[in-house]
Amino acid sequence: MSTYTIAGGGIAGASIGYHLAKAGHTVTLYDRADTGQATAASAGIICPWVSQKRNKNWYRLVTAGARYYPEFVETIEAETGVSTGYKREGALCLFKDDVVLEKGFNRIHSKKENAPEMGEVYKVQREDVKKMHPHLTDLYPGVYVEGGGQIEGANLLKALKAGFLHHGGQWINQDFEHKKAEGLLIYASGAWAIEQGYQPEIRHQRSEVFHFEVEEAVKTADTPVVMALGPIYLVELGTNKYAIGTTHVETESFSAEPSQENYEYLKGLAQRYFPDSQIRDINMMVGLKPFARDYMPYIGYVEKNVFVANGLGSTGLTASPVLGREVAKFLNGEETELNFDDYSYL
Repeated sequence: MSTYTIAGGGIAGASIGYHLAKAGHTVTLYDRADTGQATAASAGIICPWVSQKRNKNWYRLVTAGARYYPEFVETIEAETGVSTGYKREGALCLFKDDVVLEKGFNRIHSKKENAPEMGEVYKVQREDVKKMHPHLTDLYPGVYVEGGGQIEGANLLKALKAGFLHHGGQWINQDFEHKKAEGLLIYASGAWAIEQGYQPEIRHQRSEVFHFEVEEAVKTADTPVVMALGPIYLVELGTNKYAIGTTHVETESFSAEPSQENYEYLKGLAQRYFPDSQIRDINMMVGLKPFARDYMPYIGYVEKNVFVANGLGSTGLTASPVLGREVAKFLNGEETELNFDDYSYL
């Protein structure tokens, strides 16, 4: 067995730590719990098949993540007794008109042959949208993907930490210093990678999410994730509670204070997509999402005894569980599903 030190207790670092500890290694993880950690502010949509990104390496990573989720969640919840909030009520992708709907359906449905975990994929006409989601506007038709799901980022992190400790890992809530490293050092420090001094360059985007409640007599739960027009999503957080996001602004700031401008923008979108509902504010969440060159994550060695896993951006919750599994296999010298040459591009 080997010794590992992990710098960063976000979803990627926690997943790597969990899988390494489960494999019997000695693992120490340092986390200073910076405000603005992307995990806590993410809506956690697990539906990579609807993306229009063309990068094949990225797509292999996120689809492997979605495929691994049911098995992973079942295992970690059984080990820890911590609910991750994972559920699959499907995803409803809205399109502005019937012409775009047809193109979107053909694009999404064509991926099903290589991804049976998508389940049923079919078109939803405007008049049927409210049967799936009573609060939602019926202005737009959509495509329904049965296998679409969601995960609660904060709860998933709690489960990973509990699983890590369950398998003998040591979690230290303090800043990491390089001299503290024992064995192989793994950096998974997210947006704060700027402090570590290693390539690749990690930049970050500020992402804001508006949480709100629908004040109606009709109680609605177990609704599908909604992928709305543009880079906008709506995710149910419980009975009549939702989150809408997201804004993506590249920044050098590490402030996690919500902006009035984005609050007004997102609340306006909530009223647009829930036009017949009375909306009550809950709060605004801010996350700092790291990204690397060409928005591709970097996973690999940067020098002999230093390994980096970073740059997952908005796909962190989709990809991190399988990333942890694959990194543990790779470091164990086992066969991996992913080819790490695709992600260690320095």
